[in-house]
Amino acid sequence: MNYNLRNNIITLMSIILFSSCSTIIPILIPFHDLPAPTGSFSVGTRVFNWEDKKREEWFTETAGDFRKIVVQVWYPTHAVTGDPEPYLDYAQHRVKPISEQVELPPFMIKHIQDVRSNSYMNAPLKSRAEPYALVIFSHGLGGMRMQNTIQMEELASRGFIALAMDHPFDANLTVFNDGSSADYRSAIVGEVSAEEFWNIRLPQINTRAADVSYVLDHIKDIQADNDDFWNMVDLERVGIMGHSFGGATAIVASSRDTRLDACIALDGWLVPVEQSIIKNGLNVPFLFMGQTYWSNPVNYENLDTLIAASTGSAEKIILDGTKHFDYSDTPQFSTASRKFGISGSMDLDELRNVLNTRIVSFFELNLQ
Repeated sequence: MNYNLRNNIITLMSIILFSSCSTIIPILIPFHDLPAPTGSFSVGTRVFNWEDKKREEWFTETAGDFRKIVVQVWYPTHAVTGDPEPYLDYAQHRVKPISEQVELPPFMIKHIQDVRSNSYMNAPLKSRAEPYALVIFSHGLGGMRMQNTIQMEELASRGFIALAMDHPFDANLTVFNDGSSADYRSAIVGEVSAEEFWNIRLPQINTRAADVSYVLDHIKDIQADNDDFWNMVDLERVGIMGHSFGGATAIVASSRDTRLDACIALDGWLVPVEQSIIKNGLNVPFLFMGQTYWSNPVNYENLDTLIAASTGSAEKIILDGTKHFDYSDTPQFSTASRKFGISGSMDLDELRNVLNTRIVSFFELNLQ
């Protein structure tokens, strides 16, 4: 934890010790409902639990333990009733792992469970003659499928179907519908050699890229059964985007699965991407948006090499005044993230507008 962040926490905890926790904490660390998307459609959402019977789980050693993932979709709807969904499902289980990710005590962020999205569970998909383009999202290490709900809802409100998955054991927590869960097991503690780094990260990123391909395979299988919902997904128009390690996942998946037509990396961590992919570049349109500076210069060296080698259009956009978590929902539902040094100095409305506008226009252009 950095020095300023530690001092801020100590100061706040001193105040809290002499105050009523239930009243002072929401004032010191306010959480707000997600800002509404700007498109013309309301947003529905659904959650699915899928199991890939062709892949044993890489993170466990139990025989017959097949890879399971939780998938959430956001989509245009014309009929909503009741209240929108909470931002988090199984919030009581998620507070602790989220607190570890942002380095704050759980009691200081417990009220994150009160945050509301703009999505309505199981609302009907708006019917139309043509199927919808699909955009897949991959979260970062210790992230979760909901971490960029603002972009998922924006895409859905603009006429896309957006899909995000929990990559089990990479996500801060994956909770399955049978009550079981997968905790976070992806941290590398201490210094490791280059060989040890690749022995861990390479099979990990390959597993995540395989998750993406499995999702496309499974949707195709469901479509063969004439499923009304999934038949409205156009598998000929598929984009992918990801944050941090999810950005790397999007790049690796795009280099290997020809069904992916466009790729966005949000402050992507390119260090764990194999050099064969970096040096060959991508054949599909690619957009990188990220912070000014990475502590490891290899990250942007890899990015520049990838862009130069790509045969598809490739663009690098640097947003001054941003930090890594600014490319997730974090600064948008809590202004306290800036107080703790988690987010940068860029105006939040401007940041959200730039991200949403660039993402939507990129996919509108390349998924026609």
